[in-house]
Amino acid sequence: MPEKKGTFTRPKAIRAICMVALYGVILLAAVLIGLEWDRRTARETTETFGSLEGRFISDVSLNYRGRTIYYRENEITNYLLIGMDREKEETADFQDGGQADFLMLLSIDRRNRAITPVMIDRDTMAQVPIYGVFGNPAGTRRMQICLAQAFSGSNVSGSENSKRAVSTLLSGIKIDHYLLLDMEGISLLNDAVGGVTVTLADDLTALDARLKKGETILLEGKLAEHFVRGRTTVADGTNASRMTRQKTYLEALLKTMQEKMRKDGLFLENVFDSISGHMESDTMESVLIHDANAYYQYDWKELILLPGEHRLGEDGFAEFWPDEAAMTETVVNLWFAR
Repeated sequence: MPEKKGTFTRPKAIRAICMVALYGVILLAAVLIGLEWDRRTARETTETFGSLEGRFISDVSLNYRGRTIYYRENEITNYLLIGMDREKEETADFQDGGQADFLMLLSIDRRNRAITPVMIDRDTMAQVPIYGVFGNPAGTRRMQICLAQAFSGSNVSGSENSKRAVSTLLSGIKIDHYLLLDMEGISLLNDAVGGVTVTLADDLTALDARLKKGETILLEGKLAEHFVRGRTTVADGTNASRMTRQKTYLEALLKTMQEKMRKDGLFLENVFDSISGHMESDTMESVLIHDANAYYQYDWKELILLPGEHRLGEDGFAEFWPDEAAMTETVVNLWFAR
């Protein structure tokens, strides 16, 4: 019987042979593709072109107990808080930018959802970048770290210089931003949060009759400035006792601010408005408010004081010499991957 026009018919045996041939072609193609893949993989392994290895490792490293460890750069944001002992005058020269009466690093750890405040003694002896009369870099000099604020270069402000000095002190970790508050801003900040309640461990009546040892008092106005800045005429006259008071004040201040932020979404904006003109930063206010709102519910760790000892320098000024080994352990535990 003749075949119908436009149709194809094959005996079963022929169809089976065709199917085997088709499978064979597919298998051969798969083998060839696999061989090419192996050759390409071998080339990439030896040439490492396009490799992602090492791209997410910080360029800040530390030799620790015989091996290299790296700063957790992608997980950490560090803010340097600077309290100025006076306002910088418009006519101030290149080495007259005031001193940092207060230095604290606020370290935000996004991986562990934690914030650790680290207080740095203003008298810490550190390598501070210095500049010539025309603002050009002139190396470093060991001096009290508070003096870094007094120096500025042609493109480096006093606060940027403080950032660099603190970074060098702490094994090169990156200081992402700074926030500076002058002395008049302390009272304004304190009153903007509704005052801060503390119990006095020292007798500060030389500054104000209300600041009696053992009293629990709501600090308002100038009382807050007296509490956190008083030194030479109160207690033992050292920066160590003042830092203890500053620690007490900061813990109470942060607790008060956290409570207010939970209740009022505009609280921080109002605070920034209150200290306007007395604060400066290298980042926008909107970024500061965003970060504060994003991280304030993180777990606040206990404030850390860098280890070391106080001495009297040959020039008669107080010096704080860090315990290098103990400080390295603190730095590694906070900021480096092991």
